[in-house]
Amino acid sequence: MTVLETLLRGIRTHEGAVLRVRLDAGEVYPVPVGSPLVLCGVVSGEVVVAGEPLAAGGVAMVQPGATVTVRAGGAGAALLVCGYRSRGSGIRLTSALPPAAVVPPDEPDCVTLLELLERGCDGPAVVRDRLLDWLLTCTLHAWFAARAERPGWFAALADPVVGPALEALHAEPARRWTVEDLAVRGGAGRAAFAKRFRELVGVAPLSYLRSWRMTLATEYLADPQVTVGAVARRVGYADAFTFSAAFKRERGVAPSTVRA
Repeated sequence: MTVLETLLRGIRTHEGAVLRVRLDAGEVYPVPVGSPLVLCGVVSGEVVVAGEPLAAGGVAMVQPGATVTVRAGGAGAALLVCGYRSRGSGIRLTSALPPAAVVPPDEPDCVTLLELLERGCDGPAVVRDRLLDWLLTCTLHAWFAARAERPGWFAALADPVVGPALEALHAEPARRWTVEDLAVRGGAGRAAFAKRFRELVGVAPLSYLRSWRMTLATEYLADPQVTVGAVARRVGYADAFTFSAAFKRERGVAPSTVRA
């Protein structure tokens, strides 16, 4: 499993909401952003999002706090499906997006998921959540794949020196990694590897590992059946006390606060 696949796998919504929005020609829909990310997919017709036209099958990803107005274009009406994620993960991916990221209807799988989500609007909450996650996963993958300029960690995936190290960190986040271990994965010396990693990713290798561990921990803490001690062991800490202290230094809040 690649690093991108690992990050996409971590996306999970809990008790989100999915709404149908019908717009007449020229009518606008101000997207009320009250969740980690809002998806607006075009089921039929054409709309304009942040100045960009979007045909049926296209999806816009709207960041929290963004002021985005969706306007129906063309001569006819448009039908949207907007999904609101009340709680979700995938922060490392979504934080790299602009306020409104528009993905045209070029991915057949994403179009199919959008149609399923529209039909599932009135279905069980757990079904809506999973459809929303799958559509977001597909849309994020399509958006990142089409970018000429990508966040440092994304571009680093293809680097022959840093890429193997990132794969290793994501495959075994609990392992006691050293910079020397990671450098061997990339076939480079310690100093050259550390310099290359910082240039591409923006942080030192072990700083990235610490941040990734806390991202995983945040997702694990969402499960009330998993104890803080178990979360600590999953991300490479010997006990809950050491983990809690490290988590608070990294995230500014205690694990118990995140869980609550």
